[in-house]
Amino acid sequence: MDKERNWVLKTYEVPGRKIVWTDGIGQADPQAVIECTEYVLEKAKSFGGGKWAYIPGIDKMDPIFDSETQDLFAEMHRRCEAAGCVAMAFVAGGMATIKVQAKRHQQKSQAGKMIAEHFRTADDALKWLEETFGL
Repeated sequence: MDKERNWVLKTYEVPGRKIVWTDGIGQADPQAVIECTEYVLEKAKSFGGGKWAYIPGIDKMDPIFDSETQDLFAEMHRRCEAAGCVAMAFVAGGMATIKVQAKRHQQKSQAGKMIAEHFRTADDALKWLEETFGL
């Protein structure tokens, strides 16, 4: 019998802006990362090209301990950068542990052109993306 999956991916629209925004809730496993990556890349493709940004809400995620899931998150960074993502604006709230983990994924990905920053709120992330990238 399969164990019950403790993962939810919420998605949000940002009308008029080339921004993909998701909130991960619970424990991400490899399949969750694959599904999230596919969603983000398909949504970005719908913008019709050009630069875009991603707001991953990570403040409701559980820490990730298995290496396969960590590797898939690092791969997600690379794939987003290759697809034109200029920035990831992580919403980590006050979660220091998850913020550190996201920074590790970014470093491991070696996605050097894409900028990654961390914010307490989604409003802060949206403001930064508009002021910094015009998105």
